Amino acid sequence: MGIEISYRDLSNHGSMLQDEVRCKAFRDALAEVVTPDSVVLDIGAGTGILSIFAAQAGAKQVYAVERSPVAQSAKQIIAANGLSDQITVIQGEMESLDLPEKVDVIVSEWLGGYGVDENLLPIVIEARDRWLKPGGVMIPGTTTSWMAPAYDKYLQEEIEFWYSRPYGVDLSLVGDDTQRRTEPSCHHITPEDLACDGQLMWTVDSHTCSVAESNGTFETKLEFISECEGEINALAAWFETKSAKTVELSNAPDCPDTHWGRTLFPIGDTIHVSIGTRIKVHFIHEPFGKGHSNAKWSVEIDDYRYQSEDTTLLTGDFSEPS
Repeated sequence: MGIEISYRDLSNHGSMLQDEVRCKAFRDALAEVVTPDSVVLDIGAGTGILSIFAAQAGAKQVYAVERSPVAQSAKQIIAANGLSDQITVIQGEMESLDLPEKVDVIVSEWLGGYGVDENLLPIVIEARDRWLKPGGVMIPGTTTSWMAPAYDKYLQEEIEFWYSRPYGVDLSLVGDDTQRRTEPSCHHITPEDLACDGQLMWTVDSHTCSVAESNGTFETKLEFISECEGEINALAAWFETKSAKTVELSNAPDCPDTHWGRTLFPIGDTIHVSIGTRIKVHFIHEPFGKGHSNAKWSVEIDDYRYQSEDTTLLTGDFSEPS
């Protein structure tokens, strides 16, 4: 099941700009590390909001790199805020650009619903190796990905609808498809919907991650033990980031809402679990070209087995989703 989000359209940046949790976290991180001598690179600048934050924090020069036509909107927004002297907007592919100088800070909002799933990290890491000065700062710094078994009542209601012969028609094929897809923006999942605490899938440190690692497969095997009596029908995934010294950002179920929500991976049937039930998960994230990734997952609960079909997560242009 493909999911496509194009950041070429200015209208598609609205939800990110309205996400105060996201925007304030990046603003605060930049404020912590930017000095009057700082040169900042904003990769995938989109509407230029992070570049503006860097300029407001006092950077002497900001390079805002944006591949899509939204770069022209960024120029207008930056000019309207009187920051054209500090911020240089460059429209083009980051991989092929030559900057006038090396930079002290690289900022890029490359995050998907569980961190790496938009597969934009490799572009950032390649730029780091080319343009970041020794001892320079990456924002975000460390990103961790998390997962927990969950129950989504809305997914359950939808599946039951497709298998109920609505209008007297067998639509079970649609139900089968629903059970295979991922839902990348599931805002209603709360801590009460989880069978147990989340477990760490992997950690990415943008200061030390290699290009090969960023382009590679992310894989984890987890074993959960249910802490409640009830049903589960999905796996929920999210991320946590740490930037600068004190700034954190997360779309976890117990955090303030963001535009990301949680990413859900259905597990086929709805399974009853008791306190102490073991839930084994094997999850693989595979890069699939710029802005694309494949997710595969399998689940074992007692005698129950579920294996997903390959699911492509398609995210579209590499623009900063501002």
